[in-house]
Amino acid sequence: MRHHLQDTWSQYALDHHCMNSDMNLSNLTSILTGPKSDLAGVAFTPQVADLGCSECSLLHRLKFLDFIEELVGVDIDEDVLKLKGYILTPLPIHYLEPLERALTVTLYQGSVSEKDPALLGFDLITCIELIEHLEADILEKFQNVLFGFMAPRAVVISTPNVEFNVLLSEKTGFRHPDHKFEWDRKEFQNWAMNISRQYNYTAEFSGVGEAESEDKDVGYCSQIAIFRKNYTESVESMNIKKNYRSVYKRILHVVYPSIQEEKYLRKVVLNIALSHANRMKSNFLHNLFPEDDEEEATSSADNKKEPLSLWLSSLQTSAEMKENIVKPLFLEGDAIHVPLENLLAVPKLKELCGSLDVLQNMMTREIHLSSDGSAIVYPLHVEDELDSDLNDT
Repeated sequence: MRHHLQDTWSQYALDHHCMNSDMNLSNLTSILTGPKSDLAGVAFTPQVADLGCSECSLLHRLKFLDFIEELVGVDIDEDVLKLKGYILTPLPIHYLEPLERALTVTLYQGSVSEKDPALLGFDLITCIELIEHLEADILEKFQNVLFGFMAPRAVVISTPNVEFNVLLSEKTGFRHPDHKFEWDRKEFQNWAMNISRQYNYTAEFSGVGEAESEDKDVGYCSQIAIFRKNYTESVESMNIKKNYRSVYKRILHVVYPSIQEEKYLRKVVLNIALSHANRMKSNFLHNLFPEDDEEEATSSADNKKEPLSLWLSSLQTSAEMKENIVKPLFLEGDAIHVPLENLLAVPKLKELCGSLDVLQNMMTREIHLSSDGSAIVYPLHVEDELDSDLNDT
């Protein structure tokens, strides 16, 4: 997980600004993946916001990290957010394979110099190549909004290092026509340290885009400050802030399908349960009617076609099958009964359901169960239909 966040951040910085970059962001990684005790007893629900998110590139990378549960982007340009926001919406695969954790993504149009309670209580707020686009008076308001009002647990700010510009031969002035300033390392660090003292944060410094060995003295292409909050805000203070009027305009709000919602959890449980139950049933039939199975295998070879039940049974070894058989399958009348206890022995189903009652409740109304609800019933004379049931599910 640590490497994934470091790689994500490094690649974003490469795409956004620098060439031949090398980045060490172990400090940043620990902000999101450190021990829960760092949060002074507060439940650890990683929330990350990106101010000046522009085309949402960083948010798009972060949404793939499985420990992040809320992503928020803020930018002044509504048109860009509407144009690029689609990259943050769920894909069809997310409905077929729901996430294990809940993930909410929201985009707001608004100024980073305005206070809005939507950004309160975040674990991490990032400002990548943002501050150099702000006029001096807006920058002063911004730092008060970010560190005084939003007051996240951690902040990451990056900005161009003007000392590095001598290595950018095509640049004769600022790197971008909209830049209001570009600081050297001393200026940036002085600014960051003043903020730390004023708002009770600790600052560390890093960078991205390392120069060649003979030019090391110019520092990084982009310099980075990582701020960590040194205090826990009072409930009274937070409640006052929550009463501020909302000024941001919401452009996008999506909730990814996840097994935290019962309808998606039920679907995942059914898919896993039927897959295992069908393999158990096929193995049972193989042992019960071995001669029929041999004929079916011969016929399959002739037709270059293999029944789904045989293909599924090949996915699990006999040792794995025995491990899951807690209670033997049995014939009753013209039907095979697969006890639910066997399915609960499947580690993933045990993790998702926890108890036999929950598993039974998930399958009721969806699958043909025995009268006492203790087993899946497969009519022996319609085995072909059983394969199609699995496909349908």
